[in-house]
Amino acid sequence: MEDKPKEEMQFSGRLALTCKYGENGYQVPAALYGGGSADPLALEKFRIVAGTEPSYNNLCDLDRLLQTVTHIAASFEANRGKAPLISVGVKHGNSCGAAVAADNPAEAARRMIMGDPLAIFGGLVMVNYPVTEDVAEALVTHGMPEGQRRPLDGIIAPSFDSGATGFFQRKGDKCRLLQNPALAGLGRASLDPSPRCRYVRGGFLAQPNYTYILDLNDPELKRYGQAARQQEDDMLMAKAIGDTSNSNTITVIKDGQLIANGVGQQARVRGAKLALNLVSYSGHDAKGASASSDSFFPFTDGVEALAEAGIKAVVATSGSIRDKDVVRFCEDRGIVLYLIPDKKGRGFFGH
Repeated sequence: MEDKPKEEMQFSGRLALTCKYGENGYQVPAALYGGGSADPLALEKFRIVAGTEPSYNNLCDLDRLLQTVTHIAASFEANRGKAPLISVGVKHGNSCGAAVAADNPAEAARRMIMGDPLAIFGGLVMVNYPVTEDVAEALVTHGMPEGQRRPLDGIIAPSFDSGATGFFQRKGDKCRLLQNPALAGLGRASLDPSPRCRYVRGGFLAQPNYTYILDLNDPELKRYGQAARQQEDDMLMAKAIGDTSNSNTITVIKDGQLIANGVGQQARVRGAKLALNLVSYSGHDAKGASASSDSFFPFTDGVEALAEAGIKAVVATSGSIRDKDVVRFCEDRGIVLYLIPDKKGRGFFGH
């Protein structure tokens, strides 16, 4: 890794896809430009199987989905040897549904949808397994009143069988189906190492990409208590999702299902309370769940809120002047706490 910025950076690319408009209807023209990247997960490598071309917002969400799904896959491969079946749904770039499973794709889809069944309306979904008709039906009808269908902006997968594409064509859904076989082999090698650039007035910012993966065997990881295997899996999943959501974020996972993602809060305790509000609103129970904070708790109020809801395992970073208070509170309440140094594992994202 370079230790100082390059003296000169330039952008170049060719027109890869024309969008109907940008984020809003009056932002015309809008388009995707690609540079013929060798990356198999470059956005220009996704093929439209059915539906209209993706919009500008769809492409932004696709990019964010790739960050989240690859981080989940990499976390499990690094700590458990292989990636599970993964389903993630986003609205405005942030995960509002996610689930992992060992061997049941339709169940992973159903549990993802029910993480936040209200927010997923009009959302974009990515999976790392083939979409069959059973999976398609789970995504669109599970949890809906009989005869009604859930509107989704798009489904992104390694492949779609004829039953799945036929399912949407028969019903006349406007859902976009995007295919990329590279999604079937996700792991640590699928993380994007390329620098991230962002336009600012008069120029652009550049930084290394976010590629941190929590390693449960890291000697710098401090354990206060020992989590059960499922709790650790849930903490891995929570950190991967929370660290690729707009910070500040508190993410709650239970038995491999995202039950709340409290994103974009200026105060960490508000992220915790937002997450718990979402847990209740979606009909879940946080008792026994695990949570991740994308940075340290500056006060004990955040973990106090999580404790009151029955959360039993938390992963966060260390670096607060009140770390000892947070540790003491968790020990007194029987909450397992894993801390990685903030300078190493802080997950601020999407500023």
